[in-house]
Amino acid sequence: MNTVTNPRNILTTAWAGMLAVLLAMLLIDPLQHAMAGQYEALTHTLQHDPGTLGLRVLIGMLCANTLMQVGIQMFGGPAWRSFVLVITALYGLFFLIHHVVHVAGGEALGLHTGLDVTHHLLAASALVAAYQWRKASA
Repeated sequence: MNTVTNPRNILTTAWAGMLAVLLAMLLIDPLQHAMAGQYEALTHTLQHDPGTLGLRVLIGMLCANTLMQVGIQMFGGPAWRSFVLVITALYGLFFLIHHVVHVAGGEALGLHTGLDVTHHLLAASALVAAYQWRKASA
């Protein structure tokens, strides 16, 4: 069996995958509402989630995600690797908590569910790869 054993490559790929999933999450509600002609409901939905503050946070996360992918490839010192491990854990934890809040709030399973689970799996693989990459520098 041919497996990839370079944690840096796995880590970058997982971050890229999380970015793709995040972009899909941002598009799914507007697309569903627009396809149904529910523009007023779309406005209400977007005001609630992500809301003004949430939109700012998402833009920051999109930027951070993109820069993280480049940073992982450009830098490799022990302090950077430790930083990447911590940020990867926090990034994954943020989305897990966000998902739990939605489920606890009664949100039904739907198209988001597959994206959420995919994001959690990517975050877990990124965390494992970040740990392995950090460990390799010790």
